[in-house]
Amino acid sequence: MSKLKEEAKQVHEDTDFKSSVVGITQPNEFKYTHGGSVRPELEYHIHYTNTKREVFMTGGSHSTSSKIIEKIDGSNSLFSTYTKIKNVVKNEYPKKYNPIPSEGDYGGGSLNRYFTQKANNLNGELFEISKEDFDNKNTLFRYVKISWRLTGKKSEVIRDNTRTINTFSTTRGNEELRKILSPSQLWKAPKGSIDDVTSKLSRRKII
Repeated sequence: MSKLKEEAKQVHEDTDFKSSVVGITQPNEFKYTHGGSVRPELEYHIHYTNTKREVFMTGGSHSTSSKIIEKIDGSNSLFSTYTKIKNVVKNEYPKKYNPIPSEGDYGGGSLNRYFTQKANNLNGELFEISKEDFDNKNTLFRYVKISWRLTGKKSEVIRDNTRTINTFSTTRGNEELRKILSPSQLWKAPKGSIDDVTSKLSRRKII
């Protein structure tokens, strides 16, 4: 693959969203990055990448033959101007996270759990993230915070966490909570409780 095609492919992979058939090239309006003017009367589209770049390409929509082009006069669109003025820095994408409750969490009986999903795809993957990623929100994602019961009588914990799952799952995009959460997940029986004694006896039988 040529360097030019590789660059166009990379832009496509880094794209957060595109605007198709933005306009038609005018005489002496665009040039190719490798040199030479772009002839007039060609449709072009724009890629907006996750690094806050605005990239013009030939073709009304993206294809393997699309080529990166640049404004000859160096003028900026409102998007580029706004990005430069605000000195926008790319926010890190949230990462998948498996919570490990502390003794303090178990002592308090509950834990806040955080989930996220691409904001422009409510049918996409919903996954758990850390509190740090939740606090440092990336505007390309939507976020969900739930309170999760950790201790108590097992049947009551299952009841309360099931209610939580059902309540939040009614919001579009949150349906996957039913698939990724189990009501007894992270549950720990209080020391000396019937559930605790039963669990210990079960483990002894296995041994």
